[in-house]
Amino acid sequence: MYAMQYSVPLPADYDMRIIRDRVARTGHLLDGFSGLNFKAYLIRERSNGAAVNEYAPFYVWNDIDGMRAFCWGEPGYSTIVRDFGRRPIQDWTLINLAEGHRSLDQARSMSITTQPLPAGAAPVDVIEDLTEDFLASVGPSTIRKVAAVDVTSWTLLLAELNADQPTADHEAISYRVLHVSPGPRG
Repeated sequence: MYAMQYSVPLPADYDMRIIRDRVARTGHLLDGFSGLNFKAYLIRERSNGAAVNEYAPFYVWNDIDGMRAFCWGEPGYSTIVRDFGRRPIQDWTLINLAEGHRSLDQARSMSITTQPLPAGAAPVDVIEDLTEDFLASVGPSTIRKVAAVDVTSWTLLLAELNADQPTADHEAISYRVLHVSPGPRG
């Protein structure tokens, strides 16, 4: 499994209703997309206290074929390229995914933290210690928890999709969820 995210930074005076309308109009197009576990359509807004205006979708893929089909195909990443330019895509290899008590359609926020793995440590020696408590602490508002590693920089990602509204957290980047596209029903 893989996670990926790209960021579209937007001007401070950007009308974020444009992004809200875009997601309302087209978000459903990836519902049931082959290989997708879920896609969370995320935004941050200066008007809500964020440092920047940003559109930053986050994906979890069950397989590389689905991720590849999205990146190269239609509907897919090509719409971002046409509308906002080709943005770099950050990707991570999943360590584990924890299911919460709520359904994807109840998502209201996502928080993401990253941290470098300890220098010089073999991943096998530190991954479990760094992720076990996070993945096990599924609260009543938790929808999904994702633990993953960027193996080019050896950076750990901990992300929680939640049914509560975003909150300010100095350690995490908090996003508002506009829509979640679920993967195919199995």
